[in-house]
This record gives sequence, structure tokens and C-alpha cells, in this order.
Amino acid sequence: MEPGKVRFVLHRPSSAENVGAAARAMKNFGLSRLAVVAPPAWAGTPRSGGPGTAGEDVLTRARRVARRASDLLDAAEIHADLRAAVAAATWVCGTTSREVEGRPRLDPRTLAAEVAARSALGEVAIVFGEERRGLSDAELELCQAVCTIPTSNAYDSMNLAQAVAVVAYELRATSSVPALRAASEPARHATVEALWDRARALLGAAGFLNPQNPEHILADFRRLLARADPTQREVELLAGALKALERILRERT
Repeated sequence: MEPGKVRFVLHRPSSAENVGAAARAMKNFGLSRLAVVAPPAWAGTPRSGGPGTAGEDVLTRARRVARRASDLLDAAEIHADLRAAVAAATWVCGTTSREVEGRPRLDPRTLAAEVAARSALGEVAIVFGEERRGLSDAELELCQAVCTIPTSNAYDSMNLAQAVAVVAYELRATSSVPALRAASEPARHATVEALWDRARALLGAAGFLNPQNPEHILADFRRLLARADPTQREVELLAGALKALERILRERT
């Protein structure tokens, strides 16, 4: 595994203590790349009523828990949404306790083997949902796979920082495995999302998508492309084909 190519993404965490404990767990197991999707409340005033923003206050309190891992918080990337947080990744896995149709379901050990292979090819992102509701269906649509930590049926909801620690441990414990492909650059997440934006507009204009629920059919296409595991060049070719079709449609209207 190449730790420098593995990014942990905390999606809208609500607890400063969890953010700090997550950073500490990451450093315990040799991981350093942390990104946070800021919840809307971070733009408000601190709960203490002091200067700065609520987000700055959260990170200050998180540093107390992180202790010697506070450098991860200092270097953490803060994003407004999940798409921006995973834009540079070539493969994204979301953590959830739910079954997700059309997504490979991995346990932490299997995830670690997958990350070891894929991080040799490009950047990998592992996304952890907010404490109260986890990742939504829409957020999981941005992920090529999901990871579920086996827990007791009596209580299957894990604390955010504990989930980070479990996954980080497995990544550390897994030995290197051969790369999935040689030489081919995997498709970057931002390129794939740009493709879907273009497809949504084109198929909507052609009347192929239900305007009340365009994502229903697009979700099936997303799963199909995820199974194909395309290269960057292949996604760029698809985007080029859609661009040519857009031009023909414009000329005929």
C-alpha cells in the first residue's frame, strides 16, 4: 500500500472529539491524508461565543484530543461538498452498515487488499459518514464500493472514530499486493462526475430521462460504469462521444 495516496474523508462530522480521535487513529497506523466535508454549522459562530467561526472552534477542540496527531488536522483539506473532497480520487469506497444495490460490499480486510492494489495506480478515498445518519444514498452513489464493519446485530452502529481506527488498522496490517493493471491510468473521480453531468443534460434534452427523477436511470448507468472500472482515457472518450452528440442535437433544433 502507498499511504500517501490514501485519503480518509470525514463527511460532515458533528463531534470535535471524533474528528480529533480519528486523526489520532490515522497517525497510529501511518496514515496522514485527511479531508473533511464541513457541515453547514461550521460557517456559524463558535458555541463558546468567541471569535472566528464554528469550524475553527471545532478544529481547535479536535486538536486537544488528537494530541501529537494535530499536524494531520493542520494539514487537513476542508471541502464544501463530497464531490469536491473525492474529485482527485481514482477509486472511492464509502462506509455504511446498509446493503447498497449494485455496489461491491467489502469488509475492512478485503477493503485493505483492494486499497493496497489500487493505491499503486492512483489516489484512493475512503469516506466515513456523519455520526447521526451515516452516508445517504446520494452520497453512496459517488462511491464505487462500500465497506461494512461486521458488528453485532444488537448494535450495528459504530462510533465514527472507532470505525476510522478499525479501517486504518486493517490498511496497516495488510501486506502489499500486485497492482490491478499496469500502465493504464485509472479514471479520476472528477472526470467521471463531469461525464455524468454531461450525460444527464444530454439524455434529459433527448427525452430519455424522467424529468421528475433523472437520477433513477443514471444510477443504473453509474453502476455499469463502476463495474467496468474504466481508465482515464476511456472516460474521456465517452465524454467526447457525448459532446459530439450534443453538437448534432443542437444543429437539428
